[in-house]
Formats: sequence, C-alpha cells, structure tokens
Amino acid sequence: ANAMASLPSAAFASRTSFSVVTRQGTAKPTLLKPRASAVRVTATVGDPPTGANSSKGTLKPLNLDASVPFYQIRAIIRPWRLNDVLVALETQGVRGLTTYDALGAGVQAGSVERYRGATFDEQSGIRLVEKTVLEVVLERNQVQDIVDTIVDAAQTGEIGDGKIFITPIADVVRIRTGETGVDAERMAGGRSSMGKK
Repeated sequence: ANAMASLPSAAFASRTSFSVVTRQGTAKPTLLKPRASAVRVTATVGDPPTGANSSKGTLKPLNLDASVPFYQIRAIIRPWRLNDVLVALETQGVRGLTTYDALGAGVQAGSVERYRGATFDEQSGIRLVEKTVLEVVLERNQVQDIVDTIVDAAQTGEIGDGKIFITPIADVVRIRTGETGVDAERMAGGRSSMGKK
C-alpha cells in the first residue's frame, strides 16, 4: 500500500509543508511540524535515496583503532533528512543521541548546492546553509553499522548531503550513577540489548 494514498488530497493543495514518517510494515503516516513553506514529503524508511548510488553505506570499511573503546559519530546532514535518519537509527537500537541546528559552508569550487528551492554557490554571496548536526557515542564494534545507516538514510546523491566525522572517545561517565565505560554507554532497550531477548 502506498503511504501517500492515505493522505488527504487537500494537504497537497495548501502551501503548508509537512513531513511524513512511516515505519516499515505500516501504511499509516504520521504528520509532523507544519511549516510555512512549499509542500515537502520525505521518503519512507526503506525507500532508496533519490539520486543516490546503489551502494550501501561507506565505500570502504572505516579505519578504527582497536585500542579505542568508544567513538563519537558527528553527522552534519540536511535538516529535512533528520526524520529519516532518526527512524533508521531507532531500528538499529540507537537510543542516546543529540541533535542541534547549525549553519555551515562546504561548497566545492564550481559546484552548486540547492536548499528549499534556492541555489547556493560561490557567486551568490550566500555562504552559510542550514544544516543539522547529529551526535552519538558508541562502542567501537557498532560504529561501522551506524555510520552506514546514517549514510543510507541521509544520502540524496547531490552536493550538500553532508559529512560524518568520527572521533575517538577515551571513556564515558554516566553522571547519575557514576558508572564508567561500557556500563555508562549502554541504555536499556538500546542496541546492545536488542539481541538479548
């Protein structure tokens, strides 16, 4: 069943924007945060990214140091891809993360980035584009899978999809209990407990 078929046709006639988020196996979309701009519908989880190449995740394995127990993944993505990334991460059992809005520039010489119908290039004089930053700290053995998940969910195949930075983390401390290391990083119901049912 097509999730779009269940949306009221009046939604497409208005100038109100909305995001559609569905979970695999369900046909009923959830409408989130109306905005005052053109109509926008994000892809459902499981749909291939528009214009992206057919490969999944990174082109080659990440270079991670075996002596580092934890890594921070910092993904700078298009704001309108955030819902897709969050749903994909939830299906992977990632529960603890931080997101925030940012402005940034990364236009390559001779390349053009498009956002909300506007074009941003070196000649336009507009240097900063809205981005969303997503941060998560994971055990080393989880990093490749989660980076691949973010790439697959955030990728459109166009310039401006963003970047992911991976930083070693020496240790983790849970403030409430004082736990450190793996005990502090794990969350009940999270990725590490998905296989323990």
